[in-house]
Amino acid sequence: MRYLLAPDSFKEAASAQAVAEAMRRGIRAADPDAEYRVMPLSDGGEGLTAALVGATGGKLRSAHVHDALGRPIVAQYGFLEVVPESDDSVHSDGETHVRTAVVELAAASGLERIRPADRDPLAASTFGTGELIRAAIDEGADRIVLGLGGSATTDGGTGLARALGYRFLDCDDCELPFGGSALPRLARIDDTDVPSAIRSMPIVLACDVTNPLTGPRGAAAVFAPQKGADARQVALLDAGLGKLADAIETLNGRAIGNLPGSGAAGGTGGGMLGLFNATMRPGIELVLDLLHAREACAWADVVITGEGSIDSQTPYGKVPSGIARLAKSQGKPAIAIGGKVTRDPQTLAALREAGIVATFGTAPGPADLPELLADTERNVESTCAAIAGLLRASTQQTPTSAVGPVQS
Repeated sequence: MRYLLAPDSFKEAASAQAVAEAMRRGIRAADPDAEYRVMPLSDGGEGLTAALVGATGGKLRSAHVHDALGRPIVAQYGFLEVVPESDDSVHSDGETHVRTAVVELAAASGLERIRPADRDPLAASTFGTGELIRAAIDEGADRIVLGLGGSATTDGGTGLARALGYRFLDCDDCELPFGGSALPRLARIDDTDVPSAIRSMPIVLACDVTNPLTGPRGAAAVFAPQKGADARQVALLDAGLGKLADAIETLNGRAIGNLPGSGAAGGTGGGMLGLFNATMRPGIELVLDLLHAREACAWADVVITGEGSIDSQTPYGKVPSGIARLAKSQGKPAIAIGGKVTRDPQTLAALREAGIVATFGTAPGPADLPELLADTERNVESTCAAIAGLLRASTQQTPTSAVGPVQS
C-alpha cells in the first residue's frame, strides 16, 4: 500500500511537519511493508514557509524585523529550490529559474506573536512583513510568494508598503502613524521613493478567503473582532480601509474595494493588489502546484490528510479538501483526520463531494483541551496506525475492495 501523508498543521498543537511525521510513524507501526511519501501542506497561512522550503529542498533565512506592535523580533522567510514547470515566470532557457522567496505575513505580523493582553487592533501594523520582503529582495529574490493569514492587523497592508518606500500622508502632508486607526485621516499616497525593482517585483498572494475590503463582509467587520476590536473600533477600521481604497484609485486608477480576497489579512490583500505587481491565488492550489502534488497523488493508493478541526470550513479552500480534490482527479481516495470532527450531514456531504471518503477523530476519549493539545502527535500516530491496520486487513482479504465512506 502506498500512502501520501499530506496534512495541514493542527493549530496551537503541532506543525504540519510534526503531524506528517506522526502519521508516518503510525503507518509504519501497523504496516511495515507500506510505502509512504510525507508532504506537509499549508493553505497559505501558518506553516507555508516550512511546507514549501522543506518539500522543495530550499533554505530558511532569518531577519531582524518588527512585530505588529513595533517590537524587535527575529522572523524567518525562505527560498525555494524549484518552481512549478507550468508557471510563466520560469525562464524558458532551461538553465536559470526565477529565485522564489516565501514570506508568511504571520511570521512578523501574526496574531499569535502577541499576547492576548497586549493586542491592539487599532495600532497593529504589517511593517515587519515589509521588512521581511525587503530582506528577501536584498538576498536576490526575483519573485515573492506571500502567505496571507493569521494577521494581528487591519491596516490594509500600509505598514508593509511603508517598509518598501510608500508614504501615507494626511491633509497637511504629514506621514500617518502606523496602524489602521490612522487611515480615516489618509489624504494621499506618495510613491516617489518606491524603487522600480519593487514596483515590478512579481508577488503571488496565497489566500484562502474571498472577502472584499470593506462592508459587512469586509476585513474589519469579519476579522477585526477576532483581533480584539469592539464595534466602535470595527467601524473606525472599516472607514479607514475605505479611505485607503479611495487613495489607491486616485493614485493609479486601481479599484480594489470589491475585489475578492482584498479583505484578506486585515485588508493586506487589497493593499497589495492596489500598490504592487501582485496576483492572488487560492493558497492550497498554489502550494499543491509548487509541490507537484498531482504526481504524488497519482503515485499513491490512498491519501491521508487532516487539520485541527474538520468542520464546515474544511470543504472550502482548506488543505484537506484541496488535496482530496486532487486525489479524486487521479482516481484515489482521501481520508481526513482531525482533533475535532463534525457530524453535520451537509458538511459530510461536501467532504464526500471533495473526495474525502472517511473522517476520523484523533481524540481517544474525553479529556481536557490542554491534555488533548499536548498529546496531539501521539493521538495522530495511533489514529493512523488504526487506519493502516484496517486497510492492510482489508486488502489482504479482498485485494480489489475500495475504501468505504465511513466516519469514526
